[in-house]
Amino acid sequence: MVWIISDLLLRSAPKGNKRGSRFVVIPVWGFVAVTVPLVLTPGASTAVVLRNSLSGGVRAGLVTAVGVNAGSLCYGLLTAFGFALMLQRWPSAWTLLRAGGVVYLAWLGLQSLRRAASPPQAAALGSGPTVVRGDWMNLSEGFVTNALNPAIATFYLVLLPQFIPRGAPVAQSALLLTAIHIALAGSWHVAWAAAGATLARTLGAGRPRQILEALTGIALLALAIVIAMR
Repeated sequence: MVWIISDLLLRSAPKGNKRGSRFVVIPVWGFVAVTVPLVLTPGASTAVVLRNSLSGGVRAGLVTAVGVNAGSLCYGLLTAFGFALMLQRWPSAWTLLRAGGVVYLAWLGLQSLRRAASPPQAAALGSGPTVVRGDWMNLSEGFVTNALNPAIATFYLVLLPQFIPRGAPVAQSALLLTAIHIALAGSWHVAWAAAGATLARTLGAGRPRQILEALTGIALLALAIVIAMR
């Protein structure tokens, strides 16, 4: 690999030419320009990271972020090894994915609303996280949220391949672009995890916490409705 100022060059062996290889330009900065606004737009993954950091602290948010980006990695691997085209030719897969995402986001939203409706804890219990859950639960929630997110599926299976030039090594290029997206999204998720944990410590375990839980639940339900209507 050779870095230049504007883009990345990947070595590719041209078909029918055994005497040498050529370089193919990967439009890294064009990909970044498209990806950053998408990453910064709040969505299902942001909501679930914030939700879990509010209830379980910064560790819960960070573990959830790892799960979210593991889901992205799975889509990146599917694209790298040729499954993207196959899934694009199977329309029912998109319908099933959308339905699963809607149901799961709605379930998470209802769980948040249920916690918001529960009696507020006494101030004597102190501030900070009020729900203690295992890392596996947070990790799996993050993973399933992204795995069932049609927006992420569209990003990896439809948009990302557009940045792989003809003649470029597909697997290598797709994994490179996947790594860039995960680095950007992961940084943003860490910021949301820290923000959620800070809010949890600041607002304590009483009425303000219930309001935050209710707002998070409403946001998740709204996302489920938006996905269902697309």
